[in-house]
Amino acid sequence: MNFFKRLGFYMGGFAIGLVFLIFFLSGKRAQCNWFPEDRVIADIGKKAIRLSPEIREHLIKKELDTLSIQLILKYGDVDFSKSDTEASPCNIYYINGRKELEKTGLLVTNCERYARVEQMIIED
Repeated sequence: MNFFKRLGFYMGGFAIGLVFLIFFLSGKRAQCNWFPEDRVIADIGKKAIRLSPEIREHLIKKELDTLSIQLILKYGDVDFSKSDTEASPCNIYYINGRKELEKTGLLVTNCERYARVEQMIIED
């Protein structure tokens, strides 16, 4: 069997495999979280969110709303230089908002069963 015939068989099998992958994975929300920031955001997103008394006070005074908190927790950027990933028993992460919430940050305690928003930080 010459090289071109083997290459043809290989490419045919490869194309069939791609079709199967596209067919099976098209309806699923398959995603890969390779970067540490993405893994932290995904992990916090899976857990129940609790609010500290300080955050509840900000909500009552209308300085902050729950939609802003959800947007930051879903689309925010984790700043590992301001985070304490070695804290025991729960890691503490500093998450910055994006776009219109870029000057707002949240201090989030990420425990095994829940995530707790501890503090809101507004940078000037």
